[in-house]
Amino acid sequence: MWILKSALLGLWLFGFGTMAFLYFAIYRKLLPNSAVSANLIILCTTHNPVWWTALAVCLALGNAIVRSWSAPPVLWVVVLVTGLVPAGFLALFLTLAAKLRPVSQTHL
Repeated sequence: MWILKSALLGLWLFGFGTMAFLYFAIYRKLLPNSAVSANLIILCTTHNPVWWTALAVCLALGNAIVRSWSAPPVLWVVVLVTGLVPAGFLALFLTLAAKLRPVSQTHL
């Protein structure tokens, strides 16, 4: 059970950390009514070795926290429910990318 809890906590930290990183690196500096290329988001995340290192650190940190602190069960429910926020943003991004891919390949 501690493996599941540590993975949940690590992914929770990683999800909100990624959202904060993208906000501070990209979205905070944008002008109103401007757009961001999906390639920029991909370059800042999956093609960035620091992002992958942060994933490993978050999973290790989640493991350390779970091993050293016995949290009340309500905390895990809260972590699971609030973890749906970054998962929802990921699902939204993947859906938009899948819908835009056929549109970008057609030439008028």
